[in-house]
Amino acid sequence: MTRILIAFLLFFQVGVACSHDGRPVYLEVNQLSDTEYELAWRIPSTIEPMNLPAIYLEGSCDEKKALSATTELLGKRLYECIDRDVPLQIGLYFPRTNPSLSSIVRIERSGFPSRFLHAGPGVTVIKIPSSINDNSLFSEYGKLGVAHILGGYDHLLFLLCVIWLAFTFKRILLAVTGFTIAHSITLGLAALGVVTPAIEPTEALIALSIVFVAAELARQNRESLSWRYPVAVSSVFGLLHGFGFASVLKEIGLPTNDTLMALFAFNLGVEAGQLLFIVALIILLWSVQKASADKFDLSGPSSQRLSGYVAGIFATFWFFERLATFG
Repeated sequence: MTRILIAFLLFFQVGVACSHDGRPVYLEVNQLSDTEYELAWRIPSTIEPMNLPAIYLEGSCDEKKALSATTELLGKRLYECIDRDVPLQIGLYFPRTNPSLSSIVRIERSGFPSRFLHAGPGVTVIKIPSSINDNSLFSEYGKLGVAHILGGYDHLLFLLCVIWLAFTFKRILLAVTGFTIAHSITLGLAALGVVTPAIEPTEALIALSIVFVAAELARQNRESLSWRYPVAVSSVFGLLHGFGFASVLKEIGLPTNDTLMALFAFNLGVEAGQLLFIVALIILLWSVQKASADKFDLSGPSSQRLSGYVAGIFATFWFFERLATFG
């Protein structure tokens, strides 16, 4: 059963090492007139320069001109789409491999509120419907929240370490509740512009928070504050992780007229994705425990020390990797 634990940890850590930070490709379609459309995009910096996608507006559309772009990750084009009976769609074509990023599309039409579409990882053709339900803003920001937490392996790894530290149901419940309340506070403050922390240092500190909890697991000092009160650790670092959650909203922005609803939907999506991960993790750990006929103690010092070392190694690498982005 030790091999099963090692395999699980390594599988998760490989995902961490190769992961992106959960930011989507942001696209905006602005209808300027009956036939004129403006397509703008923002590509996450995590995509390799040699794999930046070519992005087009398709559907009886001719490109009129490319508008100025501030960096290679930002772009804007003007299109003329004569035949209104031909459905519009956005095509994303990666020269190498699809990095499995989600996409969010903001649609602007004169006289109508902004509307949003969400495309999951791997989707390279996004159809633009002629009309969008009023509920799309809430549902799409909710989906974005789910996608962000499930694609944000740093947040999931932190939760994994905290759960291993707490382990009993009551302690896990308290720790996760503290994490949820804390990150909801800073998510709201950052998204509304009350505080504006820099993204790069925040992400480096998030990696460092994983190193801290992993070190606690490896040291096995059960008299420390972290062991006795894991809710304190999850709450303090939850404030930091909330700023990380807000970074994706900074990338795409919040609608002017429905700011609070979009923020609530995004946070609700984050909580739903977090709950899915925790439930799946607890079921997996319980299954491993039962499969070993209770001979393999996942809460024992050996298991926790092993998980701490593995998580700590990868989180430390991640920390220095993020430090290298400062400048």
